[in-house]
Amino acid sequence: MRFIGLCVSVMLLSACGSDEGVKVGLSTRVGAARGAQAIGKSAQQAEPATGITLDRVRLSVRELELEYEGDHHDDDDRDGGDDDDLRHSGADDEQRLGPILIDLSADDLNGRIVPVGNLRVTPGIFDEIEFDIGRITVAQAGQDAPLRELAELGASVVIDGHIDGQPFSFVSSVRMEQEREARFEVKEGQEPNITLNIDPTGWFVDGNGQRLDPRDASARSTIENNLRRSIDAFDDDDRDGGEDDDHDDD
Repeated sequence: MRFIGLCVSVMLLSACGSDEGVKVGLSTRVGAARGAQAIGKSAQQAEPATGITLDRVRLSVRELELEYEGDHHDDDDRDGGDDDDLRHSGADDEQRLGPILIDLSADDLNGRIVPVGNLRVTPGIFDEIEFDIGRITVAQAGQDAPLRELAELGASVVIDGHIDGQPFSFVSSVRMEQEREARFEVKEGQEPNITLNIDPTGWFVDGNGQRLDPRDASARSTIENNLRRSIDAFDDDDRDGGEDDDHDDD
């Protein structure tokens, strides 16, 4: 499989300003969720015997948001529609990043930690991570050509690969939103990190373990539901691909 490379488009959203506060890194890892028996297992190693291999995965992340402890509120914009301006943040209880394009090559689909970008936050205690993967408009993509390409396709996810040796491209506008409780503190002098873990091992199999053909329109809704369940976000300051709190009991 040819090397495509990692192309990440980042526009920073922060209630505290672009150069102030503590830098929080955002990373991506592709592979089975890490646990005691899964450390080091990559997407390709964990791939079931489906005859499907992945060459490239692109995701349009509308927004990643960190919320301070005790400052939760309802967001009227989270209605599944396209907001007029994803870059506006008027609330001091939220720190936001987006939109960004995550563009992962075959070489990135081996379980390694891939740096994506950074956001700046005011030090404090956070207790929730929210992410929203979905299509954006061409206007929201601006002059960013790779992000604009997905916007023009009306896509939030594009998966390129091979099935039985034949190329395929699965293009979807599926919306994936998740609120993840994850209490952690950001302090001056630290460089914390959030990891977005993407587990593709179940994308193209149904509940009985049978292969789903990404070229078959009748399999689309099941594949999209599998996509929704495959992504998680957590604090990962040591950048080992596992949630930091998981190690506290070791």
